[in-house]
Amino acid sequence: MQFGDFSNGSGGLVDQVRMVLFQMLPRRAQIEKVRAEINRGLLKKYGQVTKLQIDHEAKTIQAELALKGEPECVRITLSGYRLIQEAGANPRFEPGAIEVSREWLNAVFQTLVKTSVIPERIEVKNLLHQTVVKAIL
Repeated sequence: MQFGDFSNGSGGLVDQVRMVLFQMLPRRAQIEKVRAEINRGLLKKYGQVTKLQIDHEAKTIQAELALKGEPECVRITLSGYRLIQEAGANPRFEPGAIEVSREWLNAVFQTLVKTSVIPERIEVKNLLHQTVVKAIL
């Protein structure tokens, strides 16, 4: 099973099986699957996540990224994230405070959040993605 299968959104029995299999994985393996999927998809052109830590009690996510052209890893920390689940609605992820170890990149992120290019809340529509988010956050 490739974690990338979660992005197909095909629905039905196959998706149900994928959700059950993901939920059966130990937490560390779930987080590793997420890290690998980020590397295969979102960051493929830019580098890779070398370390991903999610502390659901402290509500923090820390990632170290080896980005192309950067001599050292870039650290990103999300503090105070929330997963909002209201009856009859898809869950929404609120990243909280975003801090980046590179001053210029941190300034870019802050600007993107202020101008709503990066939304304050992200709706999680796909059922497979909902399963993943609920399991690891």
